[in-house]
Amino acid sequence: MSDENKQPPGSPEPTDSALAVAGGPTFGRATTETEAGSGSTRPAWSEWSAEDIGERLFEWRDYTPIPLIALVLFACEPSVKSAVLGTLIVVLGELVRIYSVAFIGSVSRTRNVETAGSALITSGPFSYVRNPLYVGNFLITVGLAVFSGVGWIVFVAAALFGFQYYCIVKHEERLLVGRFGTAYEEYMTQVPPWVPTKWPTLENLEWPTTFSPALKSERRTLLAIAFMLISLSLLSGSGRPPV
Repeated sequence: MSDENKQPPGSPEPTDSALAVAGGPTFGRATTETEAGSGSTRPAWSEWSAEDIGERLFEWRDYTPIPLIALVLFACEPSVKSAVLGTLIVVLGELVRIYSVAFIGSVSRTRNVETAGSALITSGPFSYVRNPLYVGNFLITVGLAVFSGVGWIVFVAAALFGFQYYCIVKHEERLLVGRFGTAYEEYMTQVPPWVPTKWPTLENLEWPTTFSPALKSERRTLLAIAFMLISLSLLSGSGRPPV
């Protein structure tokens, strides 16, 4: 399930973390291997760092969930308990996403930095973790795996998600440090990437002025979630023998 609308190949990309940038080059990129048919260069496979892997995974993120989706649909054996628990986790993840998109705006759905803003977003959920949209994605992914009712799928989903987004975040951090310099480095020292060290209270919880743009932006994600939940529900009632 992708977060961004597709742009023409080769267009630069912002991220789902605390980023809203306007134009400019890619920063901190090692260059040792010329790409066919273009003037840009990329490091040889043997020299790829986590940041370089993350850059490729970011480009392929529309397709990387497909094997896991197929696995969940093929091997699922949901029970009422796993279905209810999985759905609750998925809903929580999507609420985190909607809350986050309400602060970061449409930047989360474009790869073209020329159409993005120019501010480092550190308010709302971004004041508790640096990657709240990815936290939401993780909850949605794990929730669907829990819905499947197969324990090993949950571990596979969490492991694959962890590897992919660890690398993607490393790639994003390289871009963000190149863009914002010490401002982002200080932000990194103050706010953890995934798990909050402080939690909001009703007194200090920040709210956006409106959720309407966020809900509009999340339509595709909501449709994808609905498709998966309905498909899993139909498969659970198909009466097929366990795989």
